[in-house]
Amino acid sequence: MPPQEVRLDVRGLEPCEPMDRILQRIEELGAGERLRALISREPVPLYPLLEQRQFAWRVARLEPACCELLIWRAGDPVAGAVDPAPDTR
Repeated sequence: MPPQEVRLDVRGLEPCEPMDRILQRIEELGAGERLRALISREPVPLYPLLEQRQFAWRVARLEPACCELLIWRAGDPVAGAVDPAPDTR
C-alpha cells in the first residue's frame, strides 16, 4: 500500500510562517502518512526540530527558489517508502 500524502505549498510566505505551518501539519500525520511541502529555500533550521520530534525527511531542490520537503514519522515503513527525492536524511 503506498503512503498517503498531505501536500502543502508554503513558497513565498514571510520567514517563520513556512516552518510554523510545516510543524503544525506534521503533528497531524498518522501511520502511513507523510507531508510533501514546497518551500522557497532549504529549511535548514527546521531539521533539528524534526529530529527532536522524531520525524524523518528527504529534501530535493527542484529549482533555485524551490525545494521539495518530504516528512514522515521516523520508523514508519509505509510513509518512508522509496521516493524519487535524492537527498535522504
